[in-house]
Amino acid sequence: MLVTAVIVTCCTQRKSGSDRIDMSQIPHLLTTRQLAEAWRNVVSKVFPVATAQSLYQGRSVTDTAAAASHLGVSWRIVSAGLGLVKSDDFVPGYECTVAPGSDLARRLQSINATAADWWNELTALRPFPLSHLIAQSPTLLALPSSYFRLVHDDLARVSPASANHLRIFTSNAGAREVPKHLIDCVMPYDERLESIREFAGTQSDFAQRALRHFVTTLEASTLPLTKARSAVAAALANQLRMPRSANKRMSDEEIREVLIKKWAQHEGKSTRLLRYLRDEACISCEQKRFSRLWQALAIELRN
Repeated sequence: MLVTAVIVTCCTQRKSGSDRIDMSQIPHLLTTRQLAEAWRNVVSKVFPVATAQSLYQGRSVTDTAAAASHLGVSWRIVSAGLGLVKSDDFVPGYECTVAPGSDLARRLQSINATAADWWNELTALRPFPLSHLIAQSPTLLALPSSYFRLVHDDLARVSPASANHLRIFTSNAGAREVPKHLIDCVMPYDERLESIREFAGTQSDFAQRALRHFVTTLEASTLPLTKARSAVAAALANQLRMPRSANKRMSDEEIREVLIKKWAQHEGKSTRLLRYLRDEACISCEQKRFSRLWQALAIELRN
């Protein structure tokens, strides 16, 4: 049974404050290890500005904090820039993500490295922290698909015995990124969660909404694995599958105007602006199209 659980979620692109370090001062290097070492060196020289739980913003964080408070347990954050951090750790402001189109993603692609390679090197001084945590403590893990790609190799080291006290919350896309021997740990949440009052939301915070429902409504965190899965299935059985409304379609010029209006608020950061378009403004914009528009606008606004 789950007795003293630890909750693990992901960091967010929305962060408090404006002073942030990024990779702009790091030269393009030949290996993932060199890049990770250079980044760790930059981070080590920056004074922490806030606790992790106050740095990261958005519903995914508030839902995670609510679940942790309900259980009276600690929670941790998977960060592509800092590794695995505790919610009350003091951390610096930073920009570092493996999201498509980001500086780090482009650097990794240029050296034929994956997000998992980056995570392995970033956490090399603390070998496989997530799998070690799961081995030591019952764990409720709420991550989107992109973060499962990041920690895939780490999770692959979770033993069958440890898997018995692991509960995973993610979308259908995320479930496809989970190591095969952990697939039964995925709680069977799907789009029917949108039908439950107070638990509807955006795709980006689906995992954390499912976690909060599991903990605060079902109070299922102490159930054995099979019974936990059955409790989720029963809770969703009579719920409607709510069709996700399609994002609005706009012309290049219309999207350009939206980006200009929000440019300063999101500091011109491509990943933050793309997330704004898709998750908040609900505007349809394919990755390559967005990159083209953003790059042209970045040049224009610098002049």
